[in-house]
Amino acid sequence: MPNVKGFNKRGRWLVLLGIASLVALLPSPASAATTVTLVASGFDSPRGIANVDGKWVVSEAGHPSGTCIAPPGAPPGVKLCVGSSSRISWVNTATGGPTPLATGFLSFSAAEETLGLSGLSVRGGQIYAQISVTSREVLQFVPGSAIGSQAGKLIKVNPGDGSWTTVASVGDFDFDYTVANFTPPDPSCFPTNCQGRQESDANPNDVLATSHGYYVADAGANTLTKVGTNGNIEVLAHFPWRQSSPGLFPSDEVPTCVTGGNDGLWMGTLSGHLYRFQEGKVTQVTPKDSSGKALLSHVTGCTSRGDNTLILVNMFGQGQRNDATFVNGSVVRYNTETGKGSVLADAFHNPLLFLPYMAKFGRDGNLYVTSGAICGIDGANPFQGAPFNPCTIGNIKGGRVVKLNLAHGDD
Repeated sequence: MPNVKGFNKRGRWLVLLGIASLVALLPSPASAATTVTLVASGFDSPRGIANVDGKWVVSEAGHPSGTCIAPPGAPPGVKLCVGSSSRISWVNTATGGPTPLATGFLSFSAAEETLGLSGLSVRGGQIYAQISVTSREVLQFVPGSAIGSQAGKLIKVNPGDGSWTTVASVGDFDFDYTVANFTPPDPSCFPTNCQGRQESDANPNDVLATSHGYYVADAGANTLTKVGTNGNIEVLAHFPWRQSSPGLFPSDEVPTCVTGGNDGLWMGTLSGHLYRFQEGKVTQVTPKDSSGKALLSHVTGCTSRGDNTLILVNMFGQGQRNDATFVNGSVVRYNTETGKGSVLADAFHNPLLFLPYMAKFGRDGNLYVTSGAICGIDGANPFQGAPFNPCTIGNIKGGRVVKLNLAHGDD
């Protein structure tokens, strides 16, 4: 992948090129029994999901819009667009689609992926939303842009009228942390000698609001960052470089999600790892099924009910980008006390789950998941020329919210 600022090797851009044509090679793994049903569709790159007083709300990263340029070093035809198409929307169960609550947020696009609003958390009747990337990068492309200055901010949104205020500039803090503490990798250290290095980067992806403050998983800075109730920001943990062989995806840990449990905080990473943070210590845990097979591949979402039940969302399946199984995203249940885990549902057997991203438990005991994470409203295929389109399934177009029925003892 290009290693240009804004187009880094970590997988923020171009992560899916070349995999869609592999669908004809898909194997047939054992089917998961959990029922997957459509709740709503037509979302614009849906990412986070949360429940506000019994109603679902979704963050949408948006689509390419606004000012588009061709950055130096980008592949031919690839443009970077800085626009304002990201938004937060209610899930309208009457229409089966989104109803916008707050609009006009930063959308930062390249190739087939757009970054914007991502993780959502609700506390005290307010919605806390994390905007991706960092203004340190975005303003390099559009200097002085008001919309670009939103990059990396943690915001609080009023669910009554959609008004919002800034809580903290997490992306900028994390970017400055990487600049101050690490030497960036360079061509001389690839592919196996980049340990101890870190890109100057930030891409806060998920947020957990608690009575003690706000915990953010940053996929660019490779950090778990805390924003205190007084607004102070600190890095609680950093996940170091992990590349051990050429072409490994991703090349570093890439923390994507954070959730709470009765035994500390839990974090999932795009590298397919799970970590527990408790009393200042980070411990890796490896969920496996009854046969001993590892259940995690490329995690983008995690949630719990504050007990021993942990849900993890694999946006992609096992293997690397050229493997046929890479497109098989899944939702995994793991009991942190017993160590038992299983796949609740996968995309091979439930096409509505293609490109899943984040999940939350509903009041009904079922699980609600965003999918089609890079799918625009129109359902256009983000993989140009590929025969398979994960963004149009039958007459269902765009990003989706689906329900996994756990009401019969599955949870």
